[in-house]
Amino acid sequence: GKTVVALLCMLLAADNGFQSCLMAPTEILATQHYQSIAALLNGTGLEIGLLTGSTRVRERRILHEKLQSGTLHFLVGTHALIEPEVKFQNLGLTIIDEQHRFGV
Repeated sequence: GKTVVALLCMLLAADNGFQSCLMAPTEILATQHYQSIAALLNGTGLEIGLLTGSTRVRERRILHEKLQSGTLHFLVGTHALIEPEVKFQNLGLTIIDEQHRFGV
């Protein structure tokens, strides 16, 4: 249920011209969120990416380019989302699934 609520908020942001990101505490959870959201977005024309510590350099470069150009609407990942080289064109919504692991 929480993932669907997060996606609805992300869709509202996209409808208003903003990008969104969802940060999870582990790669496993980030991957699960990514797969769930990607399945729900299938056929919408909205693009989603996954960025974790184990994302390969080539894939990272592609994600960074798409983020900066605005062609990537949603980014799901771990703490890798807050690395200095991650720059959004128009970030409007950040969702943190902390599961009591970020100390927040």
